[in-house]
Amino acid sequence: MSTIMIVAGEPSGDLHAARVAEKLKELSPDLDLFGMGGDSMAKVGVELVYHIRDSAVMGIGEVITAIPAFLKKRKHLTHLIDVKRPDAVVLVDFADFNMRLARFAHRRGIPVIYYIPPKAWAWRSGRAKKIAKTTTVVASIFPFEAAFYRNAGANVKFVGHPLLDFARTDLSCEEARRTLDLREDGPVLGLMPGSRRREVDRLLPVMLAVTHQIRAVLPDCQFVLPLAPSIDPASLPSMPLVKVVTGAVYEAMRASDLMLIASGTATLEAACLDTPMIVVYKMSRLSWRIIKALVKLDLSGLPNVIAGREIVPELLQNAVTAERLTPVALELLQNPKKREAQREELRKVYQQLGSPGAVERTARLVLSHLNRET
Repeated sequence: MSTIMIVAGEPSGDLHAARVAEKLKELSPDLDLFGMGGDSMAKVGVELVYHIRDSAVMGIGEVITAIPAFLKKRKHLTHLIDVKRPDAVVLVDFADFNMRLARFAHRRGIPVIYYIPPKAWAWRSGRAKKIAKTTTVVASIFPFEAAFYRNAGANVKFVGHPLLDFARTDLSCEEARRTLDLREDGPVLGLMPGSRRREVDRLLPVMLAVTHQIRAVLPDCQFVLPLAPSIDPASLPSMPLVKVVTGAVYEAMRASDLMLIASGTATLEAACLDTPMIVVYKMSRLSWRIIKALVKLDLSGLPNVIAGREIVPELLQNAVTAERLTPVALELLQNPKKREAQREELRKVYQQLGSPGAVERTARLVLSHLNRET
């Protein structure tokens, strides 16, 4: 029986890792999978040494206070690499933690597959060369990322973006609205303030202020908020104008004429569903100053990064106010031609993400690098 260690450190990584783990078990049912992850990985049969419920942090202060716990976990995982001698180690994102594991496993002669590698193309570019030296193969989800790591000397396989397999719905706009108990006529504005508590705390009040200002101009406008699974509905403030839905992110995107979305993977999900958007983000002033000093990209939203220019509006940090957001949102809600122009650009982004089947390609890549002789 072959054994694979899989390590993810955040909810998004847990989801991506779980999909690969599920496909691995489908292709090779006798595999023994263990590692660090969350509920998604556990549900598909990965034996969790550590659960990530306390691993997802944001902001410099949170990161600093979490360091001792991370060091303890990483030390134990390296010990398990020595004791269990897995036939491969699959690392998913979670850069600083996983890069050390990659180096340790590589020195032990264990194949290391890095799926969704660190965004070295955005900041701390020197990490790319380190990863090139400590991985067997990098499974890249962006074409420009694959080229970047290849130039750094890594063995890279562009597997495509996994969202192409999952970010979809067969419902029409009208059908999605009926499913969500929304009126079929009139504009709909979707709200996605993020999946972390602090993101929601910083962005949701501004988004709610925007809904009131838009309703004053467009009395028939409806608002829908697809709640992230990590957010407790009971923790939300009173939102009489907003329809809150759970487990229906893609239906809400399809139902919306426009989305206000926290910068992150959700922006690509909206792109896959052809939904116009405005990207927003806000963090602590200290974190913002540090990020601005380190990150070399002029753009934040992934659709813009992939396109190489601003195809969807971005309002970040001090620009995240109702006074700044409302006019931009109204201009798009009231101008179908501008929304269609954005859709055309989003379709070009979609075409750059590869083709469906990324998860299976990644699983087969892992299987092809197992230490079969051990």
